[in-house]
Amino acid sequence: MATPRGQGAAASPRPHETAELDAAEAAFAAAGESAEQRNRFLVLRLYEALNARDARRAQELLAPDLEWWFHGPPTRQHMMRLLTGADQRDKNHGGGGGFVFSPRSVDAFGSTVIAEGADETRQLYWVHAWTVGPDGVITQLREYFNTDLTVTLLSGASASAKKADIAGAPPKQQDAASSSSSPRSAAAAGPKCLWQSRRADSAHKSLPGLVLAI
Repeated sequence: MATPRGQGAAASPRPHETAELDAAEAAFAAAGESAEQRNRFLVLRLYEALNARDARRAQELLAPDLEWWFHGPPTRQHMMRLLTGADQRDKNHGGGGGFVFSPRSVDAFGSTVIAEGADETRQLYWVHAWTVGPDGVITQLREYFNTDLTVTLLSGASASAKKADIAGAPPKQQDAASSSSSPRSAAAAGPKCLWQSRRADSAHKSLPGLVLAI
């Protein structure tokens, strides 16, 4: 398995879930899938491999020096144990079956893929922010346990994206877009919220909150 760098018996995938992923990937490939769609399916494949204890398949999806960052109770570093094989060693010596990561939602924003889920009792809530490198393997994981996360796009990235849109527009539209982008409006533009935790119990349960800027 990959060797995580940083701070810090699952169930096999259901046959119908695997079939659905294969069918969805085939459909996107036929339609010309986007980079975000490819990144999203890459992460889904990783969860599938980890829950199946398929070390070879998981290794193919991860950089050998995966960077890992964790926020939450130290006893909840379940993903670290999965990635290093410690969870499987505990199982072989009579330990429990381990934590199952079944993402409830997976959303991609460029090279960043956000997944969230909870355990069967809904007492443990987790969020993973994966980074996919240009060569199509996962290079970084930021893991949050029992933490509400907000993902924002920095204003600089927003401005760069807007300049790219203007550059690709016809000349008349370029002039109109440039004239509408005054220094005052650029200064007022702040970080854009891309994603927020969607806990079912958020109305009656409070958790620490963090912001991830990408």
